Amino acid sequence: MILADWAFILYSVYVPLIIAIYLLELYVIFHHRKTFNSSFYKIFSVLAVVNIAACTFATFVFRMPLYPIVNHLYESLMLSVTYYLNCLSQFLGVLLAFNRFTSLYFPVLHDYFWRWAIFAGIGVCIIVSVPPVVHLLYFPASFFDMASIWFNMAVVTVTCNSLSSLLYGACLVRLCFFSTTRNRSAERNFFIVGFLSMIFSLPYMAGMASFPYFY
Repeated sequence: MILADWAFILYSVYVPLIIAIYLLELYVIFHHRKTFNSSFYKIFSVLAVVNIAACTFATFVFRMPLYPIVNHLYESLMLSVTYYLNCLSQFLGVLLAFNRFTSLYFPVLHDYFWRWAIFAGIGVCIIVSVPPVVHLLYFPASFFDMASIWFNMAVVTVTCNSLSSLLYGACLVRLCFFSTTRNRSAERNFFIVGFLSMIFSLPYMAGMASFPYFY
């Protein structure tokens, strides 16, 4: 078997597994929504839905053969939506990390702040995810000829994961050396879930960022 075959097998196992885990988490959160009603779970639920949609669109666009009748849709709308969802996933990841940061460093103001900040934050993520990909709707050829989307995705991926890493790093310092809260174990679990969601998204995002370059 050639390397591409192994990559396809790995993708076929990795992505459905991630989607299944997200679906299970969403089911648990929804089924016990009275328990899981904090801002963290709301942001995480939105992030999970976005990641599931991003994986689904990416699979359709990049992994499944397309017929000529949908070539125009493939070059414009589908590419734009696919990369938009991945940008949105990255920005929501930063928002999730910021949620953990405020919980540990500003516990008194945390709940009050996120009552309104959660909607504003998600709205900002939705808006700022548009500029990196909007040109694909009008100039789909630039995706192949100029690799501009590769540059944009690389910038988004590096910037967002750097910010998330800094925030989670600050959270780790707080948990290890300065945390005296009664909910220390719960905060630790929140931190682990948020941090792992960022780590597990890195291989997929790296593939999305490098795809145009190797096309």
